[in-house]
Amino acid sequence: MKHLPRTLAAVLLAAAVVAAPADAAKKKTTDVTFMTRNLFLGADLIPLATTRGADFERAAGNLLDTVKATDPEGRMKLIAGEIAKAKPDLVGLQEVTLWRTGPKNDPAPATHVVVDYLASLRRDLAARGAKYRVVADQRTLNLEGPTDQNLDLRFTDGNVVLARRGVKVRHARSHDFKHQLQIPSQQLGTISVNRSYNQLDATVRGAKLHLVNAHLEAYSADSRLQQAKELVKGPLRSKLPTVLVGDLNSGPKLPKPEDRPPFLAIAKAGFKDERTSKPQCCFNDNLTSGTWDHIVDHIMAKPKMKLVRSFVTGMETTAAGLHPSDHGGVVSVLRFRR
Repeated sequence: MKHLPRTLAAVLLAAAVVAAPADAAKKKTTDVTFMTRNLFLGADLIPLATTRGADFERAAGNLLDTVKATDPEGRMKLIAGEIAKAKPDLVGLQEVTLWRTGPKNDPAPATHVVVDYLASLRRDLAARGAKYRVVADQRTLNLEGPTDQNLDLRFTDGNVVLARRGVKVRHARSHDFKHQLQIPSQQLGTISVNRSYNQLDATVRGAKLHLVNAHLEAYSADSRLQQAKELVKGPLRSKLPTVLVGDLNSGPKLPKPEDRPPFLAIAKAGFKDERTSKPQCCFNDNLTSGTWDHIVDHIMAKPKMKLVRSFVTGMETTAAGLHPSDHGGVVSVLRFRR
């Protein structure tokens, strides 16, 4: 049997030693894709808080017409296309809205579905062969009142998490924040806005992580800050690597100083923004005009992770020229240790 020269054998042995750790290190990481997507409820609810009687009914009727005019089905098809193309492992959705009608002044809750974002989105995903399931759902903002169309209009809203096929989920749970904005209305009395969050543990191709999806208050800086502190003290506390996705209505560079503290409170707890610096908010409510010139939607992680790539979605339009939402979506690919 012939033997290799000692020098050649030594070179081959050294090469094997160098290659083995590199291959082993490569196998010990996996890339996980996250998406945060605000769906836009379809209209501005504030006029309902300032009217009563016939004026309220006209405002509620106009609201229903406005929502229908935003082409919810067409917009959800576009968002399903975004998800199918980006292939996120976990998707945090905010403003997942359900509009229902019923007989006017009927004390029973309205049940006739007019617009159902989640049902439309799931149907369009399935049509594209994109396998996603609902793993967390918290929709507790629920309002109902009469319209001038001889109908009661019922509005339901909240947050949902979708998981791609193959992602294992445990300990999924959802809650409303303890601190809620209370809005006095002339017709419906005092309304609790009921902002909420979802949280869960997930295993993605061997990587174990904790996910939180949240929507912080838009109309009160104080409520927003208190909700951010709730996240830090509660759902964001995990022994696992943790990712926060959501519409925080906050950011370190927003022009109004009062809009910065909620983001900074979360950052102070060790979370780093892991997303593109490209703005993706906001279009106007008509979904045709407006400029993306600031950031309120975030993907944040603790500990700091390698950001493989990140991009925004949402510039496409329906046949009528409407964007899918007033926000763009944010997608980030993060590298995890297994």
